[in-house]
Amino acid sequence: MMTNTGGFQSNYTPNQGGYNGGGGGYNSGPLNRSQTYCPPSPYNPNYPPQQPYAPPNGPLQHTNTYMPPQPQFPPQQPPQPNPYPPQQPPAYGRSNTYMPPYQPPAPYPPQQPYPPGPPQRANTIMPPPMGRLPTVYDQIGPAANPPPIALNTAVPGPMPMGMASGPFNPEQDCQIIHNAVHGAGTDERTIINIIVNRNYMQRAAIRQAYKSCYGKDLVKRLKDDTSGNFKDVITGMFMTPAEYDAMWLYKAMKGLGTNDSVLIEIIGTRNNQELMEIKQVFQREYHEPLEKWVKGDTSGNYRNLLIALLQCNRSTNLTADPMMCQNDAQALYQAGEGRWGTDESTFIRLFANRSAAEIAMIDNCYSRLRGKGLLKAIEKEFSGDVRKLLETIVEGLLDPPAYFAKKIRDAVKGLGTKDGRLVRIIVSRSEKDLGFIKQAYQRLYGRDMLQDVRDDTSGYYKEILTGLISRC
Repeated sequence: MMTNTGGFQSNYTPNQGGYNGGGGGYNSGPLNRSQTYCPPSPYNPNYPPQQPYAPPNGPLQHTNTYMPPQPQFPPQQPPQPNPYPPQQPPAYGRSNTYMPPYQPPAPYPPQQPYPPGPPQRANTIMPPPMGRLPTVYDQIGPAANPPPIALNTAVPGPMPMGMASGPFNPEQDCQIIHNAVHGAGTDERTIINIIVNRNYMQRAAIRQAYKSCYGKDLVKRLKDDTSGNFKDVITGMFMTPAEYDAMWLYKAMKGLGTNDSVLIEIIGTRNNQELMEIKQVFQREYHEPLEKWVKGDTSGNYRNLLIALLQCNRSTNLTADPMMCQNDAQALYQAGEGRWGTDESTFIRLFANRSAAEIAMIDNCYSRLRGKGLLKAIEKEFSGDVRKLLETIVEGLLDPPAYFAKKIRDAVKGLGTKDGRLVRIIVSRSEKDLGFIKQAYQRLYGRDMLQDVRDDTSGYYKEILTGLISRC
């Protein structure tokens, strides 16, 4: 239909009595021409006049303005309250949120001055960080020793390591030692003071500096100028643990007879890395494989277990699989108490290859299975050196400080002193766990290990041993 409204033609039907915007109000959005109010056209009087709107309060708004209801349309509903709770202020940290006023940081404490003394040389071997223990199989000289070895993981508690009270100068220390052994007589107390107040890395630097300055190995020089148990201690303190253990293994097997207690203690308590380095040093120093010597000096299941340990295949797992350990405990029972005779191969396989955590869980599973631990089962099924070696493996893995505390107690109790065992344990454990061994000794026997050693030794030998123990 074509109409003429307001002086112009339109193809659209005019609005009936108001805007085409719903029940009594405006449409949302901008105002356009089709919604503009026009008076009745004189050219088309058939349409009723448009009803005027009530004047709004304030200026006319284009959007969301409430208007009174119009004829023929339902009344508009009043605005409803907002059903949502008031919005919380945004969390701190957004880029458009309110930031608190800047607070300047607290001033740093004043820096402590460095201790006086000459600067350290760039090639000086410094002690390892506190809380870490070296395997101590590091190189002493580039020509005659193996390459350095990485540090082991930390052990709990303070590191039992003698520390020098002043700046460390290896050339100065080797000069002092040279003066102490040069000429008539030997100044043993000066040597003791240096050894007790230096850690392994520093003593290694002294040994290297001595060879550079005087062209002779310090260990050989000390052997020539000292004697007895005192010589065994101070020379051992300047050797690497691999050299020291290899020397004791060689002494235990050379000549007629075998000192099996040395083989059991060293091979039964050293970890994979230590055993591999002992084998390397033994081959270099004595020109034959360690396994060949062990095979020639031992026999039977005792020999088989020693050779299995020297393969260095023990697991390094820090956690244990409960199902595997339960099966291992069952296998040990069936190989021992659960049958007539003993299947030694099962014991050798498990005790030479399971980690400390796994042996501990196997012991726990065996206790639940049989009401007694692995040590009781070993005592019942084995005898002789193989039994001692199996017990050493279990005790050395489950509680090394307690094992060595028992060995020290055995060395000093009663008449006489087993000086070889006492020296070997204190020297080899002096920078590993000697402090924990001293605590275990007190816990097991209610006695002071330092005092017991002091009562059983004398002279400079007593001074060096008690000095090492008291520094832990």
